[in-house]
Amino acid sequence: MTEAMAVYGMVFAKLAIGLLAIILQINLMGKGNLAPTSALDQLQNYVLGGIIGAIIYNDQIGILQFMLVLILWTILVMTLKFLKGNLRIFKAILDGHPVIVIEKGHILTEECVLWYTSY
Repeated sequence: MTEAMAVYGMVFAKLAIGLLAIILQINLMGKGNLAPTSALDQLQNYVLGGIIGAIIYNDQIGILQFMLVLILWTILVMTLKFLKGNLRIFKAILDGHPVIVIEKGHILTEECVLWYTSY
């Protein structure tokens, strides 16, 4: 019984740390919620969810290692956000360029064909 409680206690501790990491990242990035506003935000959410989900149930990864991975991921995302905000080349690489496919209520089929989008 105590071994099972220790396992569940570790899972709960990792889950709590993961939740705190999400809240910390939201506050550090200046976002109000997890809703993605760019491709980098979407990628950040996917990877962070994958990290937390994979590590929670892995008994071989301790809390210290888990926190180290979360800290490294947060530093990497903050660095990319800083570069994206201050250097145009990084913004172009990370977010790409918008393509206008509807103009004045008409679908621009040439643009759709050019960029392989369905219309």
